[in-house]
Amino acid sequence: MRWIGSLVLLSFLSVVGGQERPPLERPRFQPQKVLERPVIDGNLNDPCWTQTEPIGPFWRTDYDELAPQQTAVRICYDDSSLYFAIRCDDPEPHLIRAQQTKRGGSFFNDDWVSVGIDPLNRPGMAVGETLYIFFANPRGTQDEIVPGGAAAKIEWRGDWNAAAKITKDGWEAEIAIPFRILRLPKKVEFLGITIYRFVPAPRGVMSSFPYRRGPAIGNSLELGPLELPEFQPPVLRMSSVSLGLGEGRETGLRLGVDAKQHLPNGLQWQLTINPDFRNVEDVVETIDFTYVPRSLPDRRPFFAEGSGYLPPSSVFYSRLMTNVWGGFKIFGKTGRTESGLLLVGETDDRQALAGRWQYDLDRKSQLQLFYSHRNKVGRSGAIGGSWTGAYPSGRHYLLIGNAFITSARDDHWSLSFAYTPQSPGRWGLALSTEQVGAAFAPSLGFQPEINYRSFFAMLTYSYRFRGGKWHTFSTNLIFRTRDFLSGPLRDRLLDKGTGIFLNAVNKAGWAFGMSAGEYERPPFKDHTYTASVGWNSFDQFRSGQLDVTWGRRANRRYLFTVLSQGVRIGARWTLRLRWEHLDHFARQDQMLLTGVYDISPEQSLVFRWVKGSVPAPGFPIRLVSADNLYFGFRQFSRKGVDVYFLIGDPNARRTQLRALIKVIRMF
Repeated sequence: MRWIGSLVLLSFLSVVGGQERPPLERPRFQPQKVLERPVIDGNLNDPCWTQTEPIGPFWRTDYDELAPQQTAVRICYDDSSLYFAIRCDDPEPHLIRAQQTKRGGSFFNDDWVSVGIDPLNRPGMAVGETLYIFFANPRGTQDEIVPGGAAAKIEWRGDWNAAAKITKDGWEAEIAIPFRILRLPKKVEFLGITIYRFVPAPRGVMSSFPYRRGPAIGNSLELGPLELPEFQPPVLRMSSVSLGLGEGRETGLRLGVDAKQHLPNGLQWQLTINPDFRNVEDVVETIDFTYVPRSLPDRRPFFAEGSGYLPPSSVFYSRLMTNVWGGFKIFGKTGRTESGLLLVGETDDRQALAGRWQYDLDRKSQLQLFYSHRNKVGRSGAIGGSWTGAYPSGRHYLLIGNAFITSARDDHWSLSFAYTPQSPGRWGLALSTEQVGAAFAPSLGFQPEINYRSFFAMLTYSYRFRGGKWHTFSTNLIFRTRDFLSGPLRDRLLDKGTGIFLNAVNKAGWAFGMSAGEYERPPFKDHTYTASVGWNSFDQFRSGQLDVTWGRRANRRYLFTVLSQGVRIGARWTLRLRWEHLDHFARQDQMLLTGVYDISPEQSLVFRWVKGSVPAPGFPIRLVSADNLYFGFRQFSRKGVDVYFLIGDPNARRTQLRALIKVIRMF
């Protein structure tokens, strides 16, 4: 989720009822400073709101027209916080959806509004935007995006408040965002603000203020001037205590501590000592056949926070670091410069270092340099850089270019270009070429294959229907070829693939997909076909999907089937079943059943059961059995103690007779 004039503001806002095109300049608005803060209860009757002029109108982000469901926003502030009152008109209030009740849960199929804040007040970049984004749905359920990522504990991320309610004319929301949770520069006079509203499918309308298509892409509202006191960011400290009993190596008592602080220049430093990752649920990898290892995300809190400011995974893959005893990082954005630096110590006397520096050449292009190294692994440190630019082409397209080069004993470079549509009903094109040397060996990166040069092309088309029974249609056509770069196989084919993908969704929530592909990897020549059908696609708790892929892979008959189904029992129980069957080198099955019982918005009972025969890590042909069941209790508190209680091990292959209790508290 990355979203991202001078005319007198009142003249800009006076076109609510018309269809004039919005201005391309960046608007400015001076909010009222109040002595009496509003009560955040979802009722827009506080004195400050009656004395504040609304801003709008909201324009669709896919067509050059006003949104059919209009939105009015009022803004005020005091010495501690920014306050937003948002009135969402809706002529069909019975269609408003607010399914999510848990903070941080998915809002994909809900109505929602969001406030994006740029503490540095940049005009906006088409790509690479680093905004704080705060979401609220019509229940007042909250979610947020912290630039670069953040750990789960609410006090650690930074708490804020929202309340909302559905009315006969739509819905209303109030949002309070404390200044202290933002990485603010020392003297704050203006903030960049972008506000979005989403009406989910099948109506499916995204609108925003200010308008951001065509030459004005990335524009934000310049909010200010603000009269604020100087902030003295505190040092936040968080301790964790865990006790493990039973089977496994990670038993006994473990104490850990983390600390961080926002610096006056917009950066943040963070320290961890003896971190405990035992409660983290790792990714359950699919059993689908693959010729090379897959790159997987890292959900461990210390590595998740600020990860967006560190180098790309090809040179910095944090999952390689396992037994960590301590780490330090500093990251953030100051003016046009974005940077991140990480140092990690491991218990086997290894150290890892990663750093990235990025500079905004202008509002459309960026230059970055990066470095990473992990010692005692027999590989080389990696150093490299890249350039990225995004340029509007008329009102309907965005030209995106990227050049990338890394050196680690040998070179890895790539060039890419994309002609990306910004509105439906238009074709898009992406082209890239890449070369990886035969000796390329980054010590901290994920590069599953080397010694090749490649060419890639993709043609895309998508359309959103404005009437009738269908909602969306899309298609992709893909071609890729790679040749060996050097050695005895030089200029011979490494692999080549072509594919066509078709997807359509109707307004009843049925989704249909078909694809056909050919993949040649001497001595193998694969032909595969996929058919899929989804149901209840607009219901995040009850949706389901069936995918069947058949043909030949690695010169063998291939059949891969995936069935998933969500179940909602009452207002508290949520179940999700995923079953996979692979008939290839051997018959494999994997069943993944997860369940959540919400005791309250802050407390949940959870379980996960994984059973089947799965590929050994890094060896897709060799099978190992899996039968792992664990139960847990989670408490995510707005303030106070977070508690994790586990019976079993979320990441083991077999059920473990063990118990773990972990307590996290700010101090």
